[in-house]
Amino acid sequence: MKTKRFKQFVTEEAFPVNKGHAYEFVLAAAMVSRFTDRFDDGTAQPLTADSVEDVMKNYYRGNVYYQVDEGDDEVDIVEFDGTGLPADVIDALKDDKIRRGPVVKKMIADAIGAVNANGTLKKLSDEVISNGKPDDIEVRCGGTKGQMATKSDVDVYVNDSKQRKAGFSVKYGGTKQAGQFAGRNPAQNLVNGFKSFGMDVGRLPGMKKVQTAFESLVADYESRKDPVIDKDKAAMFGAVTPLYQQIIKKFDSRYISKGKNAENIMSGLLKANTGKEDDLDLIRSSISFDRKTFKAISDLLADAAKQGNAEFKLESGSNPTIGLYANGTQLFTIRFRYDADKRGQRYVPRFRLLVENGPYLDKLAASLS
Repeated sequence: MKTKRFKQFVTEEAFPVNKGHAYEFVLAAAMVSRFTDRFDDGTAQPLTADSVEDVMKNYYRGNVYYQVDEGDDEVDIVEFDGTGLPADVIDALKDDKIRRGPVVKKMIADAIGAVNANGTLKKLSDEVISNGKPDDIEVRCGGTKGQMATKSDVDVYVNDSKQRKAGFSVKYGGTKQAGQFAGRNPAQNLVNGFKSFGMDVGRLPGMKKVQTAFESLVADYESRKDPVIDKDKAAMFGAVTPLYQQIIKKFDSRYISKGKNAENIMSGLLKANTGKEDDLDLIRSSISFDRKTFKAISDLLADAAKQGNAEFKLESGSNPTIGLYANGTQLFTIRFRYDADKRGQRYVPRFRLLVENGPYLDKLAASLS
């Protein structure tokens, strides 16, 4: 009797560390390569995967400084500082098997694409390499140490370890969330959130109903699973949804078609992604956004609105959500969320306005670069 032989299927092991932090390391290595890989006249060489991986491997050998003498008669020093990253990330990428695996290979390709598309980094690197002066350049990863500014993940310093020349907010993979506004008063939370997009919703009649619903809450709660939470949540959502409908009606295509309004809306999306810092660029996987990118998108948004093809819509789902569309493409959503935070031995409501990037925002940005 023949014994049946079963083919052994090997499931690919999940990536062992946080991909976002791992990408910060890979992206920083690509940024280092942008400064160091130069032709004799100082112009940038094409970035390659081998060059980026060499920077990563050199880091583990303790070689974090590079001398660049191309472009002028002075020697520029480039330093790669990854000490802000969690130790488990550094240890994982030190493993040859992981570093040469498909996940990191994709990260390297994405990082090269992002660096190639970033005008801020190109301008800065070209300037410091060929300005006729010896410069000290530091590419620093933020990770979890907290030495970076609020939304900054990778920073570039030139001749001053405290004066940032360029900062980057990095989001890797399918991350939708751009930012959030949180608070204990939902009415004020909504006012502050929409104000960031240049939209004054404080005088809409629905805002009074939101405040009334808030004042009628039974909270606080005994636990996150307190059955009263569902009742309170339903009351809040029942007040926020009509307010969203009023927002859609007030801030319609005619409002968006005015260029300044469209620009304010997209500026709000940029702020959600990068925080209050004016000098941060946004990098999402292989796409790099700067202020020019968002200005270009706002121009497209205003043009679409003039044709009646740009509007806010109420989205389906369990949370009240409003989405901005241009020519049928969702640019972003603003979602109202009800949470309960612990205070002492009890729980109190906390409201969050989540700003989430649309699924085609990256492709739209890539088409404009």
